[in-house]
This record gives sequence, C-alpha cells and structure tokens, in this order.
Amino acid sequence: MGAQTKRITAVDEGFVNLGRVPDLKEKGRAVVKHGGRQIALFEVDGEIFAINNGCPHEGYPLVEGSLKKDCKLACNWHGWTFDLRSGKALQGRDAVKTYPVERRGGEIWVDVTPVPPEARRRAAYAELGEAVAEHDYERIARSIARLGAAGETGDDLARYIIKWSLPRFERGIGHAHAGLADWLTLAEAYPAVERVALLEALGHFSYDGMYSAKPSSIGQPVRWNASGLVAAIEAMDQPLSLAYVHAAYTAGFGFDDLKPLFLKVVFNHYAGFGHPAIYIMKAEQLIDRLGQEVSEPLSLQIARYLCLAAREDLIPEFRGFSDYLKLEPGNACPSATDNLSGQGVRNAMALTAASSARHQETWDTLVAACALNMLHFDLERQNIVKQPIAKNIGWLDFTHALTFAEAVHFHASHDSKLWQSGLMQLACFVGRNKAFLGAGDIDAWRVEDAVTFLKMQKEALFDMDEGEYIFAVHRLKMILACENLVALVSAKTADLVLAALNRYLSSRLRKRHAARTAFQAYETVMREG
Repeated sequence: MGAQTKRITAVDEGFVNLGRVPDLKEKGRAVVKHGGRQIALFEVDGEIFAINNGCPHEGYPLVEGSLKKDCKLACNWHGWTFDLRSGKALQGRDAVKTYPVERRGGEIWVDVTPVPPEARRRAAYAELGEAVAEHDYERIARSIARLGAAGETGDDLARYIIKWSLPRFERGIGHAHAGLADWLTLAEAYPAVERVALLEALGHFSYDGMYSAKPSSIGQPVRWNASGLVAAIEAMDQPLSLAYVHAAYTAGFGFDDLKPLFLKVVFNHYAGFGHPAIYIMKAEQLIDRLGQEVSEPLSLQIARYLCLAAREDLIPEFRGFSDYLKLEPGNACPSATDNLSGQGVRNAMALTAASSARHQETWDTLVAACALNMLHFDLERQNIVKQPIAKNIGWLDFTHALTFAEAVHFHASHDSKLWQSGLMQLACFVGRNKAFLGAGDIDAWRVEDAVTFLKMQKEALFDMDEGEYIFAVHRLKMILACENLVALVSAKTADLVLAALNRYLSSRLRKRHAARTAFQAYETVMREG
C-alpha cells in the first residue's frame, strides 16, 4: 500500500517517539523502523495498535494485511490472522509481537522495551511444545531459533526433548534417541549448522511421538533389587521393570549401576536386531554429555524398550545361539573374510565360536564379512513383489550389522565377558543375509581418500533429502559408525568398510513398496480363512 516509513528519533524511557506519522492519519496504517526491525501501526476506531510488521509464519509484511472486525488482522500471504490487542494467532500458530502504544498530543509513542530473556524462553518452550506435538516442522525450526535467541543451547533442547518423550513413546528408547546423540556429536564439529542438526533431531522425536500409543505407566512401588530388575525385564513385565528402575534412582543409584544389568539381558540374547546394544551405547553418550538430568528418563526408556524387544534367538534360524554361549571360547585362527561372508547362520556361528577367544581378531574378521556382504547385496531383491514377508530385504538389513559391530566393541572393551555373545550375534548378522547376496564389483566402490570422503558425507547430512526420518537417521548413524570403525579395525577391513559405506550411500534405497505391501497383506488375510 506504499506505507510511508518514518525513522524513530526521541526516546522516553522504554518509549520511542514516532512523531505525527502522516500515513497513520491518512491511511489508518503505517510502518516505522527501529533497531533493525519494522513496526506496523494500525488505527481502528480511534484506537492505535503496534505490532511487528513481519508475519511470524513467513515474514510477509503485515502492514499489507486486511483488517477484519473486532480488531483482527489477516495476512494476505497465507491467511494467518491475529488479534491486534494481544498478538495471539487466531488462524495459524505463532503469535505476533505487540507493543504498548500511546498518543501524546499529536504524536505517537511506542514502548520498545525488550522482553526479559526468561519470559522469551518460557514462551518459546511453550511454542516448541505445541510444535512437536503437531509435528509442525517449520514451527519447530522457528522455535529452535527463538530459544537460541533467548540463550538456550542445543544441549538444553536435547534435555527438553528427552524428557518430553518419556510419557509419549510406547516403545521407550529408539532411533530418535540414537540420532540425537549423533546429531549432537556432528553439530559440535560443525557449529555453524547446529540448527539443522537440532531441527532434524527434534523433528524425529516429534514424528515418533505423533504415531506412538500411550506407554505403560510405572507399576506399584517396590524396593530396589538388581536381580528383580533383570527378572522383570526377562519376563517382559514392563510396569514392574519401570518400578525397579525408579526405585534404583530413589535409592541413590544411577545409570552406571543399571547399565551392567541392562547389558546382561541384552547379551543373553540375540535380541531386537542389534538395537538394544546400540541404544544403550547412545544413552550412555547422551548422559555423559547432558548430565544426570536425563539419566532416569533414559534408563526408564531403556527398560521399556528391553521389555518389548524381540528375542530373535528363540526363532528356529538362530536357536543355536544360546548353546554357543555355554561353550568355552575357541582359540583357533579366525576364518578368512571371504570364507565367512556368504555362510549361513549355522556355519557362521560355528566358525566364529572356533576363534572367539581371540576377541579383537575375530571381531575384525566379522566386521569385514559384514562389509563384504554389503558389497555383494543383490539390490534387485528390493524390488520383488510376490514373496513372503520373511524374504523382504533392504539396505537397513545390511547396515545394522556395522552399527551393531561398533556397539559390541564399545561395550565389550569395558567388559570383556560380553565379547563372546557380541561375536556370536555378529555371526548371526553375517549368516542371516546369505540368501540375498549376488555378484559384486568391490573395486568400483573403493575409497581412495578416507578423510575427504568422510568429511564430504558428514557435511552432506546437513542438507539431505531422505524423506522419512528412519532412513535419514540410518544414513547419519552409518556414516558416524563407519568413521569410528575405521579407527578400530585393520587397514584391510577399513578398506572394505569404506567401500561398503560408499556403495550404500550411492545406491537406491527402496523406501516404500506399495505393490509388495498390498500383495502380502492380501495373502495374509486369505490365510486367515
């Protein structure tokens, strides 16, 4: 509307004198500049209102908006509508900032006193709470920016979202938590794009929270008992397990006391497709970084997850797993990588058991075999429609072997008793993918400059377009896990790990399979009779 701009001059405490503002008198609206921001003025039935000129949605100038009845202003860009008195959004989400305004004689005075940081912080957290509850991705981004402006750090937001998830995640700890640990690590190395990392991390929590049923509550109070917690988790008694965790913290114990108990359950099984060991590692990293404030929430979520995790060692294919844990570890030389890759579960476990006393060497060979399997993955297996659900396969079925291998090394390096189970579980990963291997051109995926390659892949994470969070977080976890693995394995194995990572990142990852899903759903229903 060609509103005239007038620069503010005189100052009276928190108020600034705008003078007579001709446009306000002639057109009923005007825009003025102060401190790098624009303030829109409106006069309605003799009453004057002052608000930020930029719509909090996408910044369109509100001075160009449409005035409605009862002092309502509609932005003509997307229809967000605001109460001029309070700034509250009547249509849309974020409120617009308002300023006290007075008419003194023929001049207009506006109070531009800054809002105290604590008040800004409370308002921004309230806004973030609404945004994550609705998975409003753009609003989450704006809330992160406003909290940063109010002095909150990325670690503060991480503490908030962990506690937010506790009463909302039916399955407890999950990929969002693991991703949060890795996003915080990555943001530390690339502080200029920390907001991107926080947006992806909080967005993932928000998405999972929207699609999660209400979790079980803590059971009746109990006295702390370590063996009681282990037995409750083994019995998959979620309320009782949570009650024991809460009792532990009430009695003054913490994550360092609970972690060995969690790991005892995890390494007694081939469970949850390797997730439990990974999640406990990531929880420990989060607690080390964020402090005791998140220790009990994360411990409760670990216990909740362990009660629900699948015990795959009870499936016929992996049933021999528990028997190998009872044997004395063998001291033979580890099998050659080429011989181990492509073996079925039974043979892979037998070959691994024969050398499992040689922890590091056997682990290195298993990591190499898992990488070699990735290099031989027959990608066309992702596209088959008419097959049973048990034969569904994709990249994530292969990448989990390497992220799990990192977790095995992390835990077993602190407690050597965990090596035998960790190695046998890796053997299960090697063997379960035998049916999905084909020919592979390893040389085509070799990485000549590991440092440059990993740097490029990490930087690309800040602007990836992987769609669903589950695929984005696996990309993140794989890159950081492989970077850690390269520093732990032999040079020959590192070469295979980087080549496998390169192939995974460069290949099509099937994310949705409508035809297969419809076919398999129909077959399942028909078998119901």
